[in-house]
Amino acid sequence: MRLHSLLIGSAALALTSLGSVAVAAETLTVYELPSKYMNWEGLVAAYTAKTGIAPTLDLKNGSSTALAALKLEEANPQANAAYWSLDIAVEAKKQGLTQPAALDRLDMIPEGLKDAEQYWWGVATANIVMGVNTDVLADKGLPVPTSWADLLDPKYKGLACSMDPTWSGTASVHMYSINFIMGGSENDFRPGMEYLKAFQDNGHSYRTEIVAPRLAQGECAITIDAEGNILIEKEKGAPVEVVIPSEGVASVPLGMSMAKGAPEPEKAMDFLNWVISPEAQTIIAQAYFRPVITEGVPAEVLGRFPAIERQVTINIPHAAAHVADLKRAFTDAVLRGGDIDAALGQIGLAGS
Repeated sequence: MRLHSLLIGSAALALTSLGSVAVAAETLTVYELPSKYMNWEGLVAAYTAKTGIAPTLDLKNGSSTALAALKLEEANPQANAAYWSLDIAVEAKKQGLTQPAALDRLDMIPEGLKDAEQYWWGVATANIVMGVNTDVLADKGLPVPTSWADLLDPKYKGLACSMDPTWSGTASVHMYSINFIMGGSENDFRPGMEYLKAFQDNGHSYRTEIVAPRLAQGECAITIDAEGNILIEKEKGAPVEVVIPSEGVASVPLGMSMAKGAPEPEKAMDFLNWVISPEAQTIIAQAYFRPVITEGVPAEVLGRFPAIERQVTINIPHAAAHVADLKRAFTDAVLRGGDIDAALGQIGLAGS
């Protein structure tokens, strides 16, 4: 039996064994736990089976959506915690929407993936790669693309999907990092924005939804996504493969924060601690997302990840400081078809 199937089956069996406790599971409101991303469905099932408490799935999906919800509810907090890309977590701290959390294994999380004041911390990382549906490409007589540049080739016109960076934390990291892959710098985001615009101009789409199911179904023949989302669909039997673009890839750091004024702080802390426990980190690794704490994760699980030859390092503080402005520039220059130099010039990121 495949590891993913075993994981879901075991969690479901444990949940069933709780009987009436499982049926009457208490709810813990947590924002942005997408069931089809990083196997939050399996994570929540395992935690509910263990505790009888069910963190909410698919509530305020999208890192930016979760941030906006916390801001809207600032005077009357509804959520206890949030899961998002760490650049969004940094912004949430800046806006005063989160609070410190004293985690049991915080010292085991690598430097650079945690806040010194414990307002945010990583739970996993994931390389942003291309996913391909080999059946669809074969039916169209097309070769598998091997580079980011290939997606701009007219022969792939209209076949690729990416999540919208104004909605998805993973996509916002791609929006930021593709600039450096394409030769840009921290004060010149023209190469990246030109690529993102050319991507759309080739008929490809930016979507406010998780795109992995669309890849598996063949609606999108090519996706830009976290590697784990693609590999899980492959493990389920979909005709999909991961492609590591030849120009290089960036890794999206995924983490959590405790919401300021969390209505159930003790329950929240238990859940947040559990997500970085060996049990949860193993579940995350089985879903092909890279755990931030490898101690306690079986070696055979850690050995399943694709090799990455060219890795672009994300400057989390710089990304956090500029991602909101870059989203506005993306909206103006890409989604609305405006001028790239003008959009980036307004935020001081058009170079000299």
